[in-house]
Amino acid sequence: MSEKRPSVCALDCPDTCALVVDVDAAGHATKLSGDRAHPITRGFLCAKVTHYLEREYHPERVLFPMRRIGAKGEGRFERVTWADALDVIAARLRAITEADGPEAILPYSYAGTLGLLNNAGMDRRFFHRLGASRLDRTICTAAASSALAASQGCKLGTEPEQFAESKLIIAWGANVLGTNVHLWPWIVEARRRGAKFYVIDPLKNRTGRVADRHFAINPGSDLALALGLMHVILREGWEDREYIAQCANGFEELAKLAEEYAPERVAALTGICVKDIEL
Repeated sequence: MSEKRPSVCALDCPDTCALVVDVDAAGHATKLSGDRAHPITRGFLCAKVTHYLEREYHPERVLFPMRRIGAKGEGRFERVTWADALDVIAARLRAITEADGPEAILPYSYAGTLGLLNNAGMDRRFFHRLGASRLDRTICTAAASSALAASQGCKLGTEPEQFAESKLIIAWGANVLGTNVHLWPWIVEARRRGAKFYVIDPLKNRTGRVADRHFAINPGSDLALALGLMHVILREGWEDREYIAQCANGFEELAKLAEEYAPERVAALTGICVKDIEL
């Protein structure tokens, strides 16, 4: 006899999808579907989770510690016990600590299948006790998190529902249809209400092909475009001075830097024409 059980997605993703799992009498999951009652994801799952059970019960899934016995790339491994695996790892950590100190060990893990529980779980305490180097566990979001906290009071971004109220949405280097599928319905709703949707990306990806405008920026010139847009905003007096006074630090220094990035210079750097920069 099968029963349906509520669950949540275990992947490290901000969408935090609610799931409904069909479980048989033996306790095995037989079907995975989205919970239609979830206000954001509305029962729709991404490709990763749609095929989650296929990976879970795949006959070639690795279930035990495996030690490489050949050269890298040969694909030759042997099964070892958990005790043996832990002994090898412990010996290596001990050797590094004795030779160069514990800070020579850099734990790095962040995205993928960790989720909220595993992401900040026991490994943090283990490496802290070991004295290993401390890392934010991501090389890309520290600056963005700080900016969000300073400008919006939190690090989790805007509410998805707010996108539907927007007049202009810009996906800058983001392939929404491929990597943020649950945001797309809100973009569709915003466009239905009259919003414009622009994509800035060197590649005209799936999202760029359905956008109102796609701007094929030269790779590596994103900062120049950002400063060029600031230049135009400040030149035209479109900035919110009251908000800047209350919430921003270092604005004068930033404005001075933006002065150097006139649209003509930015066009040469980015490959985007002056008319579009001033749009």
